[in-house]
Amino acid sequence: MRLKRNKLRDAIAFSLAASAVMLAGAGSALAQDAAEEQTATSLDTVTVTGTRIKSQTFTAASPITEINAEEFTTFGATTVEDLVNQYPQVDLSFDNFANNGAYGHATISMRGLGPERTLTLVNGRRLPFSRNEVSDPSIVPAAIVKRVDILSGGASAVYGADAVAGVVNFVLDDKFEGVSLNFGYSAYQHDNDNKYFQDLNAEAGYEAPTGNSGFDGISRNVDLVVGGSFGDNRGHAVGWLTWRENDALYHGQRDYSHCSVFFDEAVCGGSGTADPARFAVNRWDPTLNDGAGGVVPWPTGTNANYIWNGAGYENGSYVYNYAPINFYQRPDKRVTAGFMASYEINEYFEPYIEAMFLERQSDIQIAESGAFGVPVNIDCNNPLIGTLCADAGVTTPMTRVTMYKRNVEGGPRISMWDDSTHRITAGLRGNLFDSSWTYDVSLVSGKTKSIEIGKNDFLITRIAAAALGCDAGGLYGTFPGCQPYDIWTDSIDPEAAQAMAGTSFSIFKTSYRAFSAEANGYLGWGFPTADGEEIGLAVGMQRSDYSFASEYDGDSAAGNFAGAGAASLPVDASNTVNEFFFEAALPIYVGEGAFNRFDASLGYRYSDDDTSGNYDTYKLGLSSTFWDSKLLLRAGYNRAVRAPGLNDLYYTQRIALSGSGTDLCAGANPAYTAEQCARTGVPLAAYGNVTANPANQYNQQTGGNPNLAPEEADTYTIGFAVEPIENLNLSLDWYSIEIEGAIGGIGYNTIQILCMEQQLYCDRIHRDARAGEYDLWVGLASDPGVGYVDNLPGNIGIYKREGLDLAASYSFALGPGRLSTSLVGNYVLKDFTQTLASEPSTAFDCKGLVNDTFLCQTPEWRHVFTAAYSWDRYKVGMRWRYVGEMDYNDVDGTPLSDVIWLGDGVSAYNYLDLNGSVSFGQATVSLGVNNVLDKEPPFSGDSGLSANANALGGYDQVGRYVFGSISLKF
Repeated sequence: MRLKRNKLRDAIAFSLAASAVMLAGAGSALAQDAAEEQTATSLDTVTVTGTRIKSQTFTAASPITEINAEEFTTFGATTVEDLVNQYPQVDLSFDNFANNGAYGHATISMRGLGPERTLTLVNGRRLPFSRNEVSDPSIVPAAIVKRVDILSGGASAVYGADAVAGVVNFVLDDKFEGVSLNFGYSAYQHDNDNKYFQDLNAEAGYEAPTGNSGFDGISRNVDLVVGGSFGDNRGHAVGWLTWRENDALYHGQRDYSHCSVFFDEAVCGGSGTADPARFAVNRWDPTLNDGAGGVVPWPTGTNANYIWNGAGYENGSYVYNYAPINFYQRPDKRVTAGFMASYEINEYFEPYIEAMFLERQSDIQIAESGAFGVPVNIDCNNPLIGTLCADAGVTTPMTRVTMYKRNVEGGPRISMWDDSTHRITAGLRGNLFDSSWTYDVSLVSGKTKSIEIGKNDFLITRIAAAALGCDAGGLYGTFPGCQPYDIWTDSIDPEAAQAMAGTSFSIFKTSYRAFSAEANGYLGWGFPTADGEEIGLAVGMQRSDYSFASEYDGDSAAGNFAGAGAASLPVDASNTVNEFFFEAALPIYVGEGAFNRFDASLGYRYSDDDTSGNYDTYKLGLSSTFWDSKLLLRAGYNRAVRAPGLNDLYYTQRIALSGSGTDLCAGANPAYTAEQCARTGVPLAAYGNVTANPANQYNQQTGGNPNLAPEEADTYTIGFAVEPIENLNLSLDWYSIEIEGAIGGIGYNTIQILCMEQQLYCDRIHRDARAGEYDLWVGLASDPGVGYVDNLPGNIGIYKREGLDLAASYSFALGPGRLSTSLVGNYVLKDFTQTLASEPSTAFDCKGLVNDTFLCQTPEWRHVFTAAYSWDRYKVGMRWRYVGEMDYNDVDGTPLSDVIWLGDGVSAYNYLDLNGSVSFGQATVSLGVNNVLDKEPPFSGDSGLSANANALGGYDQVGRYVFGSISLKF
């Protein structure tokens, strides 16, 4: 689109270019050069995140961190999330290094508020939701990214719901010219020389790896981009095709993750569902429960563990080391493709299209399935169990035996994911008549489909039948293909184990369609103090349609898979949102002298949501420049919202395993008194005898709540950007985000604490007293009598996030070349959560803490510092990534000690990354090493803080990362 030249547009263009150097961002090192080259003709090509109004300077009202395209190659990032999630405004989260409980795809989360509160965009438009109802940035190829904008603070008035913590906008290079072909290769390498963990493995009888690991976790990628103009330069098209594949890396390939380590004892731990089997044996009294029969409660029943010793049964237990077979890095193969094209018919009509496609296969592998506490009632005279009753001291004719046996004969559980996503945008834009106004009408259509195939998990209904000999006339019957499963004497035929396993499937489908129409331009008048600059206005509407549907096989829906932890229940729901919005850009004062200008921006959006009703969002931004734009002051306020997702509203309530809580009254020495634990349902006689789950997984009731309302947030930013000397740019911004009515449960541990300390919500704790164990985890989730905690969600929480974002860049000539440096840092002032707004005692602040009870992991300071020196056809660089220290304290400051690996806390982590490149004509060869010093992640044992293996998430997990690429450009 060609722009008319006039004094107003020239002035706005110059102001926009001059203030661009003030914007926070790692990609701003050479911004001054860009500002000097900026002209008015480039005005209409500038896309600013955080506003729909083009051709104005008011982006300064919202601080933006920029990541430029070059950084993806420089730091070996083959996917966009690999680099973006390393920036301090974004949470440390790396999808491929999550396994059991992983999203299964990349996510982006800002300020510790979750990916559901961070809006992810491509060219200012939403990505479709994934199977988890959060955006998956995997569809964005690093090869075509022009830059990434990270906008702090809410932006719901601009983009709609979900933009609470901030916005991450991937701006694609739609004007790419030529052909680019890139071949990349990367791998990890680690020196397995951690003698401490090797000794722990040796003491447990395991052989951990030693010495140089060689290259493992290998990744390969190929990227092709082709673009060019056509139609006498009226049209332009660009297309891309990328391929990436990475190999699996296992816990067993690192000495520090080769065994699962107990969080409270320096020994290799694991699971009580082990090999050989163990049996909890109880007396069965047929006179209990009005003649229906029942277990004799502890302590008069036996309730002890017994194992087969080759001749009979004796007290004892085994612990199974499930770690080695688990994925540390999940294998992943993905292909992305797409194209963008536009053609200017005339200044009034420019049709355009943008299409993106993703195909991905990704596997999750965890330890073998098994009999995870499967109860059977059996006659003591049954020859299958031999002398078990006598050895266990059971004097009743029948016994209740709970079986724990790991399916080592059948192999690991595998979930194979196949995801396909597409997003197509088509639209028309141009000038409105012969005026300063332009219009843009577009339709976005996006769909995702995810298919999961699960293998090697036992079917619960088959375990008892096979263990009792496939007796068609017996209490537990048989099934087609059943073979006796001799769990009792550990003489198991692998074919019998295979016959007990089933194959599951899950299908998830989401769709997103948005029709929008907007117009923006100048009103033709302005404030008399604005030196002739006019007020800018954008108005528009948008209709968005969402849908989510899931489908499962019959055994999954019935909760019949032993390792699933719960039934998987289908959802089929949809929603429509109609919205109207406007934005105004107000140049209030424009003048000469030290005080150059003062601007304001306003925004308002009205949303009519079928599921959540009507809500309003709005914003106010202020900015001022001084001394020829050498100093920029900015401030902003946003009222933001997050409407509940379809699963938040409609997922069927169920009992399922949770990895984010524990039983505070379990174990020999609970932290709470017998009287306090009695409030949770533990009789005084059972105090100190409640069994803890070795795997730290407990049952909770969770699901949707159709009465949920949108969360409301107030976000504030205040900051400045300054250029004290040429090419030195500094910015500092304060942000504050406060969410009320936050959607969530009270919390597994919090419910227990409130019960024991304040006698509140005790009715939410349901212990299983039938076997006299009063546990919260033994048995099947589908069992109506199983123990659990009711943790259903509501609009009950408060979140407060507050901090400082610092950015600096400096570039200057040095010798034959140029040195460019940049720093992006974040300092946390507040990381506050109150899980229950009505109870001040549920408030806590995670700032500077790592904490197992409240799952805190918040360093006060994080930064990324980069330096690059370029001369002729050479470039070398380094990066310093810093993650600050964290104290292992309770939220009241009291030092903690139960997670022994955390000691006094986690010390600061410094990562050094080195890189270099050289050009040969049209070819560029790049090489680099991240985590040069091969630092291991901080350990937390098998506590709830462990994201994978024994380590805290977010840190470099598996050692050095070595990468290289060859790029050809024509």
